[in-house]
Amino acid sequence: MMSALGVGCVAEGQLVCSLGTSGTLFGFSASPVRDPTGAVAPFCDATGGYLPLLCTMNCTQAVAEAAAAFGAGRSHDELAADAAQIPPGCHGVRFLPYLVGERSPNWPHASGALTGLRPGLLSQPGLVYRAAVEGATYSLLAGVRRMNELGLPPATELSVVGGGSKSAMWRQTIADVFNVTVRRPAETESAALGAALQAAALVTGVPAREYVLAHPPAYAEGAEVPNPAAVTTHAVSYQKFVAEGKALFEKDATF
Repeated sequence: MMSALGVGCVAEGQLVCSLGTSGTLFGFSASPVRDPTGAVAPFCDATGGYLPLLCTMNCTQAVAEAAAAFGAGRSHDELAADAAQIPPGCHGVRFLPYLVGERSPNWPHASGALTGLRPGLLSQPGLVYRAAVEGATYSLLAGVRRMNELGLPPATELSVVGGGSKSAMWRQTIADVFNVTVRRPAETESAALGAALQAAALVTGVPAREYVLAHPPAYAEGAEVPNPAAVTTHAVSYQKFVAEGKALFEKDATF
């Protein structure tokens, strides 16, 4: 709730993605977004509106596992540089990131999986690392599509926070997968800033939404914009990712 204020998410069309051990998506809605399956949490926001939220269990941890297994001791920055040289879609390799099971979708017994492997692919530096980034991002895309089905307006801009947001390669992947411009707040502690904005609104007697709109949080210079060719590639890869997950893990899953 406070993070939403801290990134200025107080109007429809604004979506926030937090890249941490878990992946979290939330966006402002003027009306309640109710999910009978329980996958989307129907939170209220701090301005009198609503803040539907969806959480995945496997995000940066999946990328860390790929780095540990295939990174040969290199840093995340070095691996991201290698991954940036791999084309979107990873030559058909997909990383299903469900290392600890998954709640969105409701697959508690799922596991991680690499699909689409061909001779020579594993020898390419950065390929599995990029596939893990793409897999975690596809999982989040499935979440936002569920929220859109339930009535959340499509995103016109996306703010990314959390540890994974430091990676320019990951931010660009999100821009291409979600087909939306991605920005990163200048203040990394967005929840703390949101609490300060709420306090300032209270002290000045201005409604919280009006105060945030009048004092919009600053963003880091530059933004990641979708690459049309990558958008097309990811659309195909995402459909295969979804189909593979269902074939491997779906029984009576919701969402």
